[in-house]
Amino acid sequence: MDGTNAALAGRGIGDQLPEVLHGRPGAVLLVHVGDGTVLFANPLAEQLAPGVTLPCPVDEWSRRAGLESSAGDDITDPANDASPLSRIAHGEPVHGERVTAARSSDMSGVREALWVVGLPLSDASADQLHGLALVVLLPLREEGMVRDAQESAEQLHSRAVLASDLSFTISDPNLPDNPLVWINPAFEKVTGYGKDVVGQNCRFLQGPDTDVEAVRRIRKALREGDTITELLLNYRKDGTAFWNEVVISPVKDSTGRVTHFVGVQSDVTLRVQAERERDAALAVARDARRRLEFLSGVTDKLSEVLDPLAAQDLLPSLVVPDFAEWAFATLLDATGRTRHIRASHSDPARASDAARFQELHAALGDNSLSMQVLRGEVGPSLVTVEDDHVDAVTRTEEIAQVLRRLGLGSAVVVPLRARGQVTGSLTLLSGPDRPPFTEDDLATATDLGARAGVALENARLYAQQRTSSETLQRSLLTDPRDAPGLSIATRYLPAAEAAQVGGDWYDAFTQPDGSSVVVIGDVMGHDVSAAAAMGQVRTLVRALAYDRAAEPAEVVGRLDGLLAGLGMTTLATAVVLQVVAGDDDDRHVRWCTAGHLPPVVVDPDGSVRVLEGDGIVLGLGPGQVRTQHESTLPVGSVLLLYTDGLVERRDRSMTDRLGELREVARDLGGLGVHDLCDALLARMLPEGSDDDVAIVALRVEPR
Repeated sequence: MDGTNAALAGRGIGDQLPEVLHGRPGAVLLVHVGDGTVLFANPLAEQLAPGVTLPCPVDEWSRRAGLESSAGDDITDPANDASPLSRIAHGEPVHGERVTAARSSDMSGVREALWVVGLPLSDASADQLHGLALVVLLPLREEGMVRDAQESAEQLHSRAVLASDLSFTISDPNLPDNPLVWINPAFEKVTGYGKDVVGQNCRFLQGPDTDVEAVRRIRKALREGDTITELLLNYRKDGTAFWNEVVISPVKDSTGRVTHFVGVQSDVTLRVQAERERDAALAVARDARRRLEFLSGVTDKLSEVLDPLAAQDLLPSLVVPDFAEWAFATLLDATGRTRHIRASHSDPARASDAARFQELHAALGDNSLSMQVLRGEVGPSLVTVEDDHVDAVTRTEEIAQVLRRLGLGSAVVVPLRARGQVTGSLTLLSGPDRPPFTEDDLATATDLGARAGVALENARLYAQQRTSSETLQRSLLTDPRDAPGLSIATRYLPAAEAAQVGGDWYDAFTQPDGSSVVVIGDVMGHDVSAAAAMGQVRTLVRALAYDRAAEPAEVVGRLDGLLAGLGMTTLATAVVLQVVAGDDDDRHVRWCTAGHLPPVVVDPDGSVRVLEGDGIVLGLGPGQVRTQHESTLPVGSVLLLYTDGLVERRDRSMTDRLGELREVARDLGGLGVHDLCDALLARMLPEGSDDDVAIVALRVEPR
């Protein structure tokens, strides 16, 4: 506990003293004891009582400053014993009283709270200080603390302690080296130095860790006669350090000449320590938050990448340069062999070295830390990589030189884990110009390895599931076979989500009588069950249409009955379309719609029409009214069937999208059917689709 607080600990105001009184310069007066004349004042005292010409009576100075007691009484009358300045002028010490002063620049009427301390300089060694009293009016900053301090100071002994623990010094700049000419007992209590230092410059308080810049600022203020407040590390007589908050004010005579400097000092070591502990705690919290944000950012970015190879390539670049100078990730296959490595360096000039390291990675020795972590022989590790260590863990001189060019320093190696297995490793190197990694960095990297391992495994499983889904879907969709005079092309585009195995399907086949049947449909749902139901419905449609060369309305009507009779609860939309050869090259077309979007026809003249239909969806039971429509397809016309994934978008209405489809079909009508399908997907879905898409394009060719 510092000197000030030790003296005040039992009196209830020690904790408040630095917060209430210190940190701001005060008004300083030198008053002649006996006749009560203010001889000298510092600039703040001059501002407090504007227009006063020194020397002047103390009551005149008080009037100009507008001093009042804490109760609001006028204390400017020299006959008023309640006036602290009057008592000081009669040689009586004032141990701390609260007064208020008018604020000449404040139009709100709020008054400035001040704490008055008066000390007769009867023990001063300097002749010019004999018969004078030092008056200091310190600003009170916190009103709540002011009230507490005032209540505590109601007791005389508390007030005396408060005054005695304010450390005051007076120096004379007109003497060589600006020596101290007076100190009060509190100065000795705080610093350990007594009256033997009077006559010396107070630089004896400085020590090896005193801030030279703070000292420079103090010297500059003294040269220019300015008031200054500084916090600096000083040293007591016994060599112990303490934090000293010092306010130095020049005291001037009537001509404006600086006659003395008055210093008000406070040991604020406990406050500084508390602030530093708080700052350290905040720094720890900030560092923890920064690490969490880093981990979260890397995880989020990895999770956004659905291609496992792209995710593996991305990982090292996410930790460079924020966490490491350079890094490389190594991935294992199911047999435990290295199947992929990717390196990234913060310096673009080292990109070629990083690429070469990837090619030479196999030349790392089995005793390298990366390989040991990959084999599960060691866990997360932090090491310093010395130059001679490189030769010991490499098999060729070339890879050793590449490693040296990339940079050594310290290294952190952590496993990438998924489902309890090591699937790879991440190696981070600080390089020679960065601080070495710490245990906190190792903990962060370990967490990163766990998160990255899961993210990479999820990307792998996603790709595996997507591949399986597409294989299942495509296995249920056979390629169409061209019929005489017809060119047919199909496309199937799976949904962006791996689990979105849809119920979209198409079919095209020839009936025994030579008519061609083209079907497009969509079973409701987006899972494996929907795909399985789609396969059943597709098979039923194919069987019904082929069995008796049935027309579309008959096929759809019988399908309603079959779905109900077989207990299939599937709901689906479909268009069943039959193309029949005529006497010439034109074709006759019949179709029946079951809740599906209408086919689009682009005629040879470029006009676009829609084959409308009004039937309800399949799966609602037998007896549904199924209407068959008929039209003609001239030679050169294009027929387009599609599922809703081609036209549905969250930010556009279906009407707008169907209009856009007709315009795109008109633009692309002259292309071959295969090119038309590809161009149609590119134009309508430049960023892909959230839903499955199936397309059938048919062109009538001359026979």
